[in-house]
Amino acid sequence: MSNDYSGHRTYRENGVTRHEPLTPDEAKAIWNSAEDRKRARAEAMPDERSALVAMFEAFQRLKELGWREAIYCPKDGTVFDAIEAGSTGIHDCTYTGDWPTGSWLLVADGDLWPSRPILWRPKQ
Repeated sequence: MSNDYSGHRTYRENGVTRHEPLTPDEAKAIWNSAEDRKRARAEAMPDERSALVAMFEAFQRLKELGWREAIYCPKDGTVFDAIEAGSTGIHDCTYTGDWPTGSWLLVADGDLWPSRPILWRPKQ
């Protein structure tokens, strides 16, 4: 990585997206934070086995909090909360088509996006 740090913030307001440049110091701080998190993950989960155990524990905890496997989601067009692997967000999602050949779609920014959720729950 060079010493040139850049980037932008994205704002979405009333259906309009705009970008605001980061200062080099802001971008560097974000980069350094990401590198710190990477080092912390490597220390906490030094190998595949420890990472798999952490993933299993998180999955089990989410189920204890009321989440269910995505294959059990409503299949009638109902919008529900969904979690995708690799995301820290909880997203609006729906299932369309006939099981098991239908598709999950995220509802975001006035559009539908293909999804592969791992867990679902009714809207809170």
